Amino acid sequence: MKTTPWEDGDPNSKLLILGEAPAKMEFKMGKPLVGPSGDVFKNCLHMSGLARNECYILNIWPFATKKDRIGNIYNHNSNEMVWHNRHGLTDTGFEDAQKTMERIKASKANVMLTFGQQAFELVSGSKKPITKWRGSILWSDRFQKKYIPTIHPAASLHGTYTWRYLIMWDMQKIAGKERCKGTVHPGEMESPEMNLPQRTYHIAPTYKQVLDYMNECAERKKFCTDLEVINHQVNCFSLAFSKDEALVVPMILEGEVDAWTIEEEMAIWTRYAELMGNPEIMKVNQNIVGFDAPFLFMHCNIFTRGRLLDTMIAQHIMYPDFNKGLDFIASVHTREPYWKDEGKIWKNPNISWHQFQTYCGKDAAVTLEAWDVLSEELTAGGYWPTYNRTVRMAAPLTFMTALGLAIHKEELEATKVVLERNILSKEAELAEISQWPFNPLSSKQCKEYFYETLKIPPYVGRTGSVTTDDTAMSRIVRKDIPGSREAKLVQEIRSLKKLKSTYMDVDLDRDGRLRCSWNPRGTKFGRLSSSETLRETGMNLQNLHPDFKGFIVGG
Repeated sequence: MKTTPWEDGDPNSKLLILGEAPAKMEFKMGKPLVGPSGDVFKNCLHMSGLARNECYILNIWPFATKKDRIGNIYNHNSNEMVWHNRHGLTDTGFEDAQKTMERIKASKANVMLTFGQQAFELVSGSKKPITKWRGSILWSDRFQKKYIPTIHPAASLHGTYTWRYLIMWDMQKIAGKERCKGTVHPGEMESPEMNLPQRTYHIAPTYKQVLDYMNECAERKKFCTDLEVINHQVNCFSLAFSKDEALVVPMILEGEVDAWTIEEEMAIWTRYAELMGNPEIMKVNQNIVGFDAPFLFMHCNIFTRGRLLDTMIAQHIMYPDFNKGLDFIASVHTREPYWKDEGKIWKNPNISWHQFQTYCGKDAAVTLEAWDVLSEELTAGGYWPTYNRTVRMAAPLTFMTALGLAIHKEELEATKVVLERNILSKEAELAEISQWPFNPLSSKQCKEYFYETLKIPPYVGRTGSVTTDDTAMSRIVRKDIPGSREAKLVQEIRSLKKLKSTYMDVDLDRDGRLRCSWNPRGTKFGRLSSSETLRETGMNLQNLHPDFKGFIVGG
């Protein structure tokens, strides 16, 4: 077959690669995916145990494209828009892709790997964001083939360098265990069939089934559990001692009907408390140290003991440059397609109660599967000491979360009144001396006042954009020019309002104490971090303003 800048390889290949459009280097060398992005592509292939001559490579469009400043894509020759940054493929773009679509349908590929949002959109027929679905094994009704969407190699050159590892991991799913040590599946390119994980979810169990399943978890000495919390109450929780099945225990049924009698619910919670409190039983969970254990202690009087196997912590220790959410963990360490939108019943009223509970069960089963992979990597890499040191913070963090800090509310309220008066005074002075009234918190109005009205040369920030941030205001103040006093007042008003909104207006819990949620791996470098609680009260307690510390009475 003749090689062109938009097509290369044998249509009978097991793997089809779909890119966007040829660039200058592709036209110069006469084949697709060469040049800098081609080097990334080649390296990812080799690291995955694949070779270019095993791939049939196509581009969506046979012409060069160009982007405008907001991300719309145009035919470089005709200037016609082929992809809109919000609405996706245009009619023209879809029409221009017809020959490529015919080649895809005629190919013998068992699996397709789509590079970038545009290729994903063409194959899926929808505008799903690739950042969510990357790494998922999906089926294309349009082409009657399975495919895996991934990041375009060029994005790791112009965006984030580490994205090339995502491409490599997605290619490893395609290559399989014969080529990639550690992969448990023979590889998607070996068969055109969809062979996704088959899991059983026990929804709406009987009272006896719940207790029997809990007993089974106790006998196994290791189980995964997941809480679904709505309006600060446990709506349901799931249990799984195998990656192939999970049982979901509802607390409330559809229509806010109680799932159990009072006696049954008390017995279920008591047995669950025994499981969670048994030091001989290992608990697997995504973020059990940072969320589930503190939540159960504060809201259900359940203290979690025993060995905690936290996938979020393990992921962050070994892959600190990558996302530590369960959806990302699953996309790398399992073959479960993206599912995290299936259970957001509080956002999407169209989600059925059955689907919501299935989502809860899937969380547990997938977490258990991911943990088994992560634990092997912890052993192979010698990361267990770091992991164990982190998890030992579980009990202290739970205690700190539950205890909180006592606050002198009367002094806080009195100081807030003084602060508000100070803000009003400075706002009045700014309005009096400025040539026209402007909002010091509005970047647009500040630019208009200082750079257009006063003709002060604009300051450009690190991003290359004109800015009126604190550094820009400080430079104006230091120059002692017309507008210096206004700039100083802008700084002071911003600082005072920040102090008020962040600290003085903080929401305390019902008992008048100040609390936060603790994250044992809250930063890229593994440091502890804190934030507001699940109830949206409290705040970060690690970077308190000096003026606020005086209101803390004690623990």
